[in-house]
Amino acid sequence: MPAERRLRTPLVVGVVILLITLLAVIQVRSQAEVQRSLLSQDNTSLAFLIDDLHRSNDDLAKQEKALASRRDMLSGAGSAAVANAALSAEAQNLRIVQGLDPVRGPGVVVTVDAPLNDVDLQDAVNNLHVAGAEAISLAGRRIVTGTVIEASGGEVLINGVGVRGPWTLVAIGDPSRLATAGDEMTRTLRADARVRSASYRADPDLTISSVIRQRPFVYALAP
Repeated sequence: MPAERRLRTPLVVGVVILLITLLAVIQVRSQAEVQRSLLSQDNTSLAFLIDDLHRSNDDLAKQEKALASRRDMLSGAGSAAVANAALSAEAQNLRIVQGLDPVRGPGVVVTVDAPLNDVDLQDAVNNLHVAGAEAISLAGRRIVTGTVIEASGGEVLINGVGVRGPWTLVAIGDPSRLATAGDEMTRTLRADARVRSASYRADPDLTISSVIRQRPFVYALAP
């Protein structure tokens, strides 16, 4: 076996094993966090938490199974071509997760005409994430893990840039779960006295073209 192939295959297997371990840790922590919050929840909130936990655990179990299957395939394949293809796919997925590339797929568009604050918008984004959103934009700006939504001087900032309503959220992901989330969100918003209008539409072919500008690492460097 060429030296390059001997080096690439263990690297890919190692990356997959690391991802499986990370998923297991997240699942355990999620369960512990829910258990700590049970005492302070009413019955309705508790029912929603349990439902969200079941969905999250099901998603994690599917991802863990898929990663384990990929690990086994790569371990037995011994092919540099297979390893390269897997690495390329993982790299593309990471770019999407980081918001570096435009994305296209099924999802929902939620529009709200109301003086929402930073907490309202954070809740809306979190609800879409829980419903299986894989990519989100808010007011034309890409939202990823680490995006900061905050209030400053009477306006809402997304990563330091001021945004204002009417608000449009676009989410791409599981179409059924996102449609259900969009319906629930708009029903809740319409009950808010501040909200002038709230609606959603499901779409089988949405595009999020906004991206995050990649910043170079200055301080966090590999040892």
